[in-house]
Amino acid sequence: MQLKMRLGKIGKGEWISGISAILLYVVMSFAWFGVEGSSRPNPLLIDLQASRPGKNAWEALDFISIVLLIAIIVALAGVILRIMDSVERLPIRIDVVVAIVGFVSVLLILLRILDPPTFGTEGFIVFEGTVQPPMFLALLSAAGIAFGGCLAVWEEGIFVSDSA
Repeated sequence: MQLKMRLGKIGKGEWISGISAILLYVVMSFAWFGVEGSSRPNPLLIDLQASRPGKNAWEALDFISIVLLIAIIVALAGVILRIMDSVERLPIRIDVVVAIVGFVSVLLILLRILDPPTFGTEGFIVFEGTVQPPMFLALLSAAGIAFGGCLAVWEEGIFVSDSA
């Protein structure tokens, strides 16, 4: 009964950002990039092709995966703090932080969609990343974190003036 009452404290924004954070964490384990190899100019003028197994976010992205993990932790911390009734004791609004890290995550994922990484060379073959569908799910999840944070800020009425 008490858990149900505490879950009732969570607003729509926190629900959206929390569920989006869990979904982003799960999607980060799927292959975000296929790895296709094609030949660079070689003395034999032979067109070589190769492929490797796909790479997930943890394998393919250096600091971006860490930023995404921080976004996940912050979004889930916002939900937990709301359940524990500790949100008002913080020096900064956690909902604002959730919205900011959500937007940063969206931008970083968009960057990698537009500019996939290269995964090295073997002889005359260059292995480049090709974007896979789970990456678009990750983009939607990061957008959900940002939207949930913005909605939570709006629900709290932080930026609404009381002088009217």
